[in-house]
Amino acid sequence: MRVELSDSACLSPLVDDLLRGGCLPTRVDETTLEVFHPYAADAEEAQIELAFFLRAWQSAHPGVELTLAAG
Repeated sequence: MRVELSDSACLSPLVDDLLRGGCLPTRVDETTLEVFHPYAADAEEAQIELAFFLRAWQSAHPGVELTLAAG
């Protein structure tokens, strides 16, 4: 899954939180991550869980816009 952020300064904090959550983020560019969820049973579960995680993360960082796309 690809995650795009509106603020490049928030990329490192998001990476740290994704790692703590058991995901494997890889930086694509200054505002984009490719995220792998190794514990999801399939792509649909990975997308649902990542979307839930990102909504929670965004509520703690209200100035940052996130976009999730299958990658």
